[in-house]
Amino acid sequence: MPSASDLVYAELRRRLMSGAFLPGERLREERIASELSVSRTPVRQAIERLIEDGLVAREPHRGAVVLGWSDRDIEEAFELRLLLEPYAARAAALRAEPEHVEALQSANDQMLEAVQSGDEDCAARIQHYNNRFHHALLSAAQSARVRTLVENLVDLPILIGSFYFYSRDNMLSSVEQHRQIISAIRAKDPDYAETAMRLHLTATRRLFLDQRKTTPQAD
Repeated sequence: MPSASDLVYAELRRRLMSGAFLPGERLREERIASELSVSRTPVRQAIERLIEDGLVAREPHRGAVVLGWSDRDIEEAFELRLLLEPYAARAAALRAEPEHVEALQSANDQMLEAVQSGDEDCAARIQHYNNRFHHALLSAAQSARVRTLVENLVDLPILIGSFYFYSRDNMLSSVEQHRQIISAIRAKDPDYAETAMRLHLTATRRLFLDQRKTTPQAD
């Protein structure tokens, strides 16, 4: 059974991923403890884990604050993903079981459905299923080491939240790129899978940086 600290950590991480906290915002232990009906001890423990994850930092005279992201930070995150995720896709093509392929397909199908719906909450749903797709790929790679290295990069709030700035065509392109990755993994073609993932991340990086230049509030 999860401890109080585990539950608080999961909730705070969810909020960080959804953009509920702004860069530079303080995480006030007393307020969070009151909101979640727990003591301050599990809140403090959860915040320490978020600091280890690189999502929060302690600043003198301010306490725990949500980290922001500079252009250099973002470029570095993409460079690391371009190094690691194509390898994960290659590993997935060699090791994936049918249930892994099914999980990838399900996440991408639901992402497409969200894009086509045009609902008010579609951006939140799209980012959720996109994130689920990338986590499913890490599971398909069946490497605990790769998963540990890549997971925090996949979960960066600033990258997850970028779907709010994408057009419908951008989102459909992302779905199609996912299809190519799935096709390569299903065919057990590691070269194809690696190339498809590299092309997907390269396109994502270019789109993200272009949007960032024209969207000051994304800083």
